[in-house]
Amino acid sequence: MSLNSERYRRAIDQFGRVVTSAMPARWDAPSPCTAWTALDIAGHVIAIQHAIVAAIAGQRPPMNPMKDPGRHAGADPAAAWLAASAAIDMALVEPGVLDRIVSTWRGDVTVDDMLGYNVADTTIHAWDLARAIGGDDRLDPDLVVASLEILAPVADTMRGPNMFAGSVEVEPGADPQTRLLAMVGRAG
Repeated sequence: MSLNSERYRRAIDQFGRVVTSAMPARWDAPSPCTAWTALDIAGHVIAIQHAIVAAIAGQRPPMNPMKDPGRHAGADPAAAWLAASAAIDMALVEPGVLDRIVSTWRGDVTVDDMLGYNVADTTIHAWDLARAIGGDDRLDPDLVVASLEILAPVADTMRGPNMFAGSVEVEPGADPQTRLLAMVGRAG
């Protein structure tokens, strides 16, 4: 296990705790992501996990995480999440898999680097989903710091539709979670 894969496992576990804590009536609640509901957030992250599994297998992603994302969560988002998480677990057991080169939207990278980069997306969306469902939105502090390190060099190049909103001003000395969320356009 690498640092990236360990952090990734913690990020998907954190997201899973939020998904499985959601009350059914909250799936239609608006989220901090413009025009997305809680169900859309869950479906997006579920689709990303399936895309990672497909990349590891050298296949095309089976679903587009940006197009009608709520449908990827289905009628039982918790069950859909558990299936996606189990698929990730199965994909990562093969010896040497972390060193495999895969093609992603960011170019060719190792599986380990792909997982490391996804820590930020999964961590931020755990906050988005928690906010939408009225859950606990405190994030794992180590994952927040890792996400800041991952995104700080590229945040400004990722602004625009389907990515990050403009950054939000924060007070000097703001805590890391507040800084991370502000960097990606969320007011914590």
